[in-house]
Amino acid sequence: MMVALAMALAALSGTAPALAAAEPSAVFTFDAEPGAHPVDNRSDTWSTPGWEIRVWEHEAVVKVDAATWSGADFIRVELNGPAGAPLATGSYPGARNPGDPTSPGLRVISNGLGCADHYGEFTITHLERDSAGSLTALEATFTQRCGTPTAPTLQGIIQFAA
Repeated sequence: MMVALAMALAALSGTAPALAAAEPSAVFTFDAEPGAHPVDNRSDTWSTPGWEIRVWEHEAVVKVDAATWSGADFIRVELNGPAGAPLATGSYPGARNPGDPTSPGLRVISNGLGCADHYGEFTITHLERDSAGSLTALEATFTQRCGTPTAPTLQGIIQFAA
């Protein structure tokens, strides 16, 4: 599973020039171990235009909504810096529930299911905003565990360019 995620990351990192195209594009890859709530034992790569992927930032929270073309499967990922600080490139270890004033925030919701207690980390490897402050590019990886710091993992990769 980890090898598959590493291979996907390596393959996706080679697509950076394609993400610079005039049309907005996004790729969302995820890999969940058995028991990794709320995505439990599923893995896939979704990319535009075949899948609906929307990436935006509101009140210093980056939100990624990804859905299959039919809308039958949906995953939302939310990332935020500690104490409401805007995200920047770098690593964010010790991520907990969004809104926790002492740590970065990480939340994953799938098909209406989520966690009451998130544990994880994420890394922003590339982030751009336009002159108005709107998010125009994002590359990030995340690992999320639900309920305890030792729970099964959900890992993901997000790539977006407006």
